[in-house]
Amino acid sequence: MKAALPRVLEDLLNLPTAAFVETAVLAYVESAATALPHTTVQRDEYGNLLVHYHHPDCKRGPIALTAHTDHPGFVALRMLDQRTLLAAFRGWVEPEYFDDERVRFWSNGQWVKGRVEKITKAAPVYGMIGRTGRPEEVTIRVKREIEPNAPGMWNLPDARLREGIVRARGCDDVAGVAALLAMFQRLAKRGAPANVFGLFTRAEEVGFVGAIGAARSGTIPAGTPVIAIETSKELPGAQMGDGPILRVGDKTTIFAPHVSAFVDRVARELVAQTSPKPRRGKTGVEAAPPATAARGRSRKTVPIHYQRRLMDGGTCETTAFGAYGYAAGGICVALGNYHNMNVKRGRIDSEYISLSDWEHMVTWFEALACDPLGPGEEAADLRANLDKRFAEYEPLLRGA
Repeated sequence: MKAALPRVLEDLLNLPTAAFVETAVLAYVESAATALPHTTVQRDEYGNLLVHYHHPDCKRGPIALTAHTDHPGFVALRMLDQRTLLAAFRGWVEPEYFDDERVRFWSNGQWVKGRVEKITKAAPVYGMIGRTGRPEEVTIRVKREIEPNAPGMWNLPDARLREGIVRARGCDDVAGVAALLAMFQRLAKRGAPANVFGLFTRAEEVGFVGAIGAARSGTIPAGTPVIAIETSKELPGAQMGDGPILRVGDKTTIFAPHVSAFVDRVARELVAQTSPKPRRGKTGVEAAPPATAARGRSRKTVPIHYQRRLMDGGTCETTAFGAYGYAAGGICVALGNYHNMNVKRGRIDSEYISLSDWEHMVTWFEALACDPLGPGEEAADLRANLDKRFAEYEPLLRGA
């Protein structure tokens, strides 16, 4: 049987989105989450979507997970003539990738294709060797009129799965959105005792302004630990297929140690719970566990893997939440063709992620939401261990 993409992942990856025009993605999440038990859904004043799952059996305070609903893309401004569209580009892609590249706009309920003619406006980029500017406006030759504010994306195929790799027009960060929604669906389906917020933010690609608005206005209750979800450019030491990544920092900041310790503890517990137990052969020598097809196995028996790394390829929403007083951490999966730039081929191409990384990330989210202790215990344990070590050696230290 041909492997299939999880429905929620496939649906969301095929929707149009760009900064400030994330309507389709937000509407999908809102509709799906509203139908779940123990779940409330609301918009903040900036259009960010806040989902809260709280089962009455959970007495622990909440945690929050966030994912952004946009992807670098185009937004229709106005028609210059019957076939020429002036469009904004919101996000960052190197200028050389735009030349005569094919695009598509979601206008009046259907995709309309076109080609980039030229970059008409670019913002200067200072202190970045080899970069001439960040494209902000382009003209596009289209087949018919495009309505104002229609979202546009590169003209790439719908989401597809092949040999465990998911390719799509934009995984960043719609795949994170899908993982967060999938977590809520799992929690609700089994009536899990959990207390977790999910914040689906807007306009991350122009400087995480949706997250800034949410942090400034207190969309997530003060004191709630925040874990931002990303699909981050694959880096040495953080390889695709080796599991989701505990992101301890980004290009700008190091994240809250006690939140990272909490995320790490839960991941280690998952690894211990799902790792196959060694069997002993007739000679008493440990034998490898029997091979078992993935199909039909319980999620809990699938071995979980994870990684831990400073993902300093860029700055993410965790930094924004941290700047406004939230204790914040991060989780991501490794991403190929970051922002659709296939560097090897020098052309626009589909982004891609590992499906197993994505599935393990959803399981990790679920475990974080259901953990009975929450963040903070790790710091107390660390202090206790340090005190014990100090007590052992204090006489020698004083004697010296």
